[in-house]
Formats: sequence, structure tokens, C-alpha cells
Amino acid sequence: MLRFLRGGGKRTKAVWWAVAVITIATFVGGFIFLFGARLDPSQRPRSADVAGRVNGQPVSLVEYQNALADQRDGYKRQFGVDPSDRDEKMLELQAWRSLVSQALLGEQARALGLNAHDREIVVALQNSPPQQVTRIPAFQTNGKFDPDKYRAALRDPNQSGWAGVEDLVRQQLPLRKLQERLIASIKLTEPELEQAFHDRYDKVDATILQIMPPADLKLPPPTDADLQRAYDKYKGRFSSGLRVQLEVLTVPKRVGAEEVRAARELAASITRRARGGENFAQLAKDYSEGPGAANGGEVPRVVQASELGPDLATRLDALKPGDVSDPIQDQGRFAIFKVIDRPKINGAPPGFKLAEIMIRVRADETNLRDQYQDLTKLRGRAVSAGLGAAAAEKGMATTRTQYFDYNTQPPQLYSAPEAADWGLGAKLHEVSPVFEGTDDFILVQVAARHESGPPAREEITEQLRQLAELDARVGADEPRAQAVAADVAKGVPLEATAKSHGLTTLPVTGLSRATPDPRLFSVPELVGALFVTPVGKVVGPLRAVNGWYFARVDRQTGGSAAQFDTLKAQISSEILQRRQQSFFSGYVAELRAKARVEDQRTGVAQ
Repeated sequence: MLRFLRGGGKRTKAVWWAVAVITIATFVGGFIFLFGARLDPSQRPRSADVAGRVNGQPVSLVEYQNALADQRDGYKRQFGVDPSDRDEKMLELQAWRSLVSQALLGEQARALGLNAHDREIVVALQNSPPQQVTRIPAFQTNGKFDPDKYRAALRDPNQSGWAGVEDLVRQQLPLRKLQERLIASIKLTEPELEQAFHDRYDKVDATILQIMPPADLKLPPPTDADLQRAYDKYKGRFSSGLRVQLEVLTVPKRVGAEEVRAARELAASITRRARGGENFAQLAKDYSEGPGAANGGEVPRVVQASELGPDLATRLDALKPGDVSDPIQDQGRFAIFKVIDRPKINGAPPGFKLAEIMIRVRADETNLRDQYQDLTKLRGRAVSAGLGAAAAEKGMATTRTQYFDYNTQPPQLYSAPEAADWGLGAKLHEVSPVFEGTDDFILVQVAARHESGPPAREEITEQLRQLAELDARVGADEPRAQAVAADVAKGVPLEATAKSHGLTTLPVTGLSRATPDPRLFSVPELVGALFVTPVGKVVGPLRAVNGWYFARVDRQTGGSAAQFDTLKAQISSEILQRRQQSFFSGYVAELRAKARVEDQRTGVAQ
């Protein structure tokens, strides 16, 4: 009911996207100084505590805490509020992934003998300060980095604390050299550039006739041989990188009735005070433990009723602007809402402008520690018996995730995304440590693991069944396609042919190879044929996964040489940037797949 607030709504998608592309951003963002450090070297002590290890080399807990602080700062700058529970978990994962990438790339740089020399450090400090430095208020004017203020501070002999920045630059310069070396290997030839230009600026107008199988066509269910043919034909479309499926045990944290009662009474008291005239924003600042508490609990966007779920939407719909809701319990928290406004945006249904006060149920630490120890014992049993069997012995049930990779997140693990990362690096049937979420503990076991390439047939049985059924329907409709082809061969116009068979043509204008019409995604060979077929000629029949296609070329235009000369630099830059992103993403993913990564953050926290 309240997950839209706990998860941050659209913010969660943005954060997860950032997690997915953190490696790319490391390089392409303009400078590689993205990772945690502070200006004062006293804030960066050497510590025996480690957050994890990468190929045996420690990542200190201090480094991790600094990187996480930077992620939180960036989140608050972007969204204007503190991260919610789920977003906080994703920021933790993003900070950890960034440190792993940094360690792997640093290892590669050292192996290549790439070092940072004193003169290079001086030049970098003068011309390319780390992003953490550019965000310091003392070096900003009107909220933007001021190079003059920064250079004045560099020249000031009374300024201290530069040793930490110098150490950071010395650490990161080898990575930049590695970046430059890798970039130099990415090339774009003149023929490739010309083809990219024509893919964008050669245009076609055409008339399309699509023959879809009748909806009432009855066919027998596909046989095993049909499924195998579909698999052999389409398995390449399902190919992907490493993907993993986990068995998941989720155990809600034990919270006593007394703890729930205390939180409920506090929430009820705050509600009475808000309704009695006290300032809701000040109450949020004083009591709320939710995102945006420092800003009076205000949710920084308009929330649509569809995001709230029917129960909460109905409750809030009964309130007028200025009204305060009763406390609403959602797992280990109580939420109090104030309706600020009911704005309409672009003709959409009225949404809610809300402020929230969130009161957590404070679980007894002794009970949580006992529960954690119980689950640790269950984990020991799961190592030999399997997680499902071990859970069943305790009267608990497990679930299984869908297959996922580094760029996706199983819904079952939203409260503990680090469990998904653990699973991607674990062996088949390995059992995880106990992960702690906001409201639950999570234990996972690797149920299946597939390396890069097409999936096994058993993984996509239902998709293959649908494809086989559709393929059979298209095949059964071939006589109608051949009848249309016979009329076209006699010179009957495509529109008249379509009408005589109870069909309708559709016009397509301004079609290019780079941006084909979405209605033609299933038949790329037809799109290609349109650019080499003379104007006025009909192409077809072409069989696609969803039907038969005919097309008549009505008009063709091509980009001019003058246009190419004007745009070649822009197109070249865009192509190279995409290639760099793809190359670096693949490069770091390959390093990550071969690395020994030990995430010890859970152990440190416990």
C-alpha cells in the first residue's frame, strides 16, 4: 500500500538505472574521480576493518562509507530529499559496485605499469579537480563551480587539507591513463560513418499491407517437435549475458506487541497534534523517519491514485486539501499523510500533492539478534539439505526469482539488493549469508546459473509455446497471402487488392533504417527491402513472426553530400560515444566475471 513512498516511485527507477550504468559513468562522465574520499587526510585513516575484498585486496570500511556518503549527497542534489529505505539500499549497492570497479581497473592499470608522476598530479589539480572538490560551497558561485575561487585556494599558502586531494589524484590518474589507452583502440572508419549517415537520412514513404492470421483460426496445440523448431529458430533472440535464478527465504523481523503499541500511540498523538493546529512540516522535522523529513515530509512530486493502490487511494480521496489522515500501518512503520493539494496536470486525473510523517516500529535489539542467530543456524542446515528443505523443516516457504543479471533486480530482493549481487558471483547451489532488510531478513541459494548465450529450452518453454502457436497460425494463413500475391502479379493496385480481400493498407512516411516504424519491428527484412526497391514496385509476400507483409515504395529521398559534410563530426562523436560506453561496460563486466569479490559489508554490520 505504501510502497510507492518507501520505494521512491520514479526515483527508484532512476537510482536502479544509475546502478546499472555506474561503470559507464565512471569513464564517460568526463573525469574518473567519482569515488569516495575527503579533503582532510585525518578523515581517511587506515583501518583494519574492511567492507570486502577484490582479488584478495581489501576495500576498507572507511572507503565504503565515504563512497556511500558521496552517493547520498548526489541523490539529495538530484531529488531534493533524503533517500527512502529502498533507495538507500540501492545507493549502498551502487557505492559498493563503484569501489569494486575502481579496484579492478586499478589492478589493470598497475599490471600495465601505469603510474602517476608528480608533475601530472600538479596539472590535474590545477585543471581537472575531482568532482567532490567542485561541489564544495567555498568553491562555488551561484551554485556552480567557480574555477577562480578554486585556483585562489590552491595558491593560498594558509589553506590546509590538500594532502587528501593529492592522494586521490595520485590514485586515480593511472585509471585515467588506462581509459585513454582503451579509448585509443576504438576506431570509426569512413565507410562506417557514411553508412551511419545514410541509415539516418535516407528516407522512404511506402504503403504497407499486413495480413494477420484470423483470430478464430483453430489449430491443434504445438507438439514437442514444434517447440524444438521454434527454439532452434528463435533462441538467438533470447540470448543474454550471465543470468542467475535464486531461491529466496524472506523472514519478517519479529516485532513484539509492545513495540507496535508504542509506535501506534506516538503516531496517533502526532495526528491529534496536527489536526489540532500544530504545523505538520515542523512535526515531520521533529518526529518523521521517512524521506524528506528535513523538508517537512513533503513528497517532491504529484502522486497519481494508480500508484497508491485502491485502499490508500480511497482513504486519501476522502480528504480535502489541508486534511490529515489517520495513521496507516505498513509492515514495520506507521504513516500519516497530509493532503496539500489535488492538482491536475496535462489533463490527467487529479493527483495528490502529499506530505508524510513516518514512525518506525522499533524492534527489540535482543530479539533481532536472536532471530539473526536462528537464521544463521538455518543457513548451516541449508548448506547440506538445501534452502527449501531447511525452511520447510521450520514451517517456512521459499520463492524463486526470475532469471536476472547485473542490470535487473528481482522484486523479491528489493529490500536487500546486495543479495542479488551476491548471487551473480556465487556458485550453483551456494547458500548466502543472512542479509538484513528494513523489515525482514533474507537468505538465498543459487537455484540455477547460466553463462552468456542462449537459454536452455526449459527456461523459455512458455515463450516457445506462444511462438510455435503463432508460427503455425501464420503458416496456415499462407494461401491468403499467395492469393494477394497473385493479384499483385496481375498488376492490380495494392489498395484494390487489399480491399478485395477484406484488408486495409496503411501508409508509412519518413521511414529510415535507423528509426523504422514500430509496426514493422517484426519484419526488418521488409524495411531493408524498401531502400533497394524501385519506386512503384511492390515487395512481398514476406513472412514475419506475426503475419505476412507486402509493401509498395512510394517515394525515396537520400541525404546529400553537403549534409554529410555538415553532420559527419556530430555523427562520428555520437557513434564513438556509444561504442565507448558499450566497450567499457563489456570490459569491466569481463573483469568482474573473472574476479574474486568478497562482499563483507553484512558481516561488518553485524
